[in-house]
Amino acid sequence: MDAGEKTELQVTYLTQGRPGPFDKKVIFTTDIPGQEKIEIFKMSGEVKEAPGAKIAVAPRRVSIAGAELETGKTQVFTVKNEGSLPLVVTGMRSKDGKNVYYDGAASGDITIEPGQSQDVELQLKGVAEVGAERELILVDSNAINAGGSGLFLMIQYAK
Repeated sequence: MDAGEKTELQVTYLTQGRPGPFDKKVIFTTDIPGQEKIEIFKMSGEVKEAPGAKIAVAPRRVSIAGAELETGKTQVFTVKNEGSLPLVVTGMRSKDGKNVYYDGAASGDITIEPGQSQDVELQLKGVAEVGAERELILVDSNAINAGGSGLFLMIQYAK
């Protein structure tokens, strides 16, 4: 740029997935000796969380021991929607995909309104492999706090 020349500077702060307070500086880098970095302005504020469903499941960890190691166990999980929009649970399956514990396509999705809970009874499998110590169950839903792979529940095999 030549001296006295003007240009437009556009600054964008992408807030998606970043709720909470923020402090940002815009710094202009030049080749002017002694003025290599010039702070143009600061901005601060708070990003409000986007409306969405939030999932909480209790218990998150279940132990299977004794005779249940072979036969499995019936377990009730309480699924709660801590968000501001309806929570839709579409499935529950083992991480490796071998066991489907709940299939929303076959049985109908589970919809839970904001602030509400619903009990879901699952028939957990016994130890599928000799030496298996645990199984991870993925809960597939539209929850904004579950990440792309879903919420994890752990089944611990106590030998």
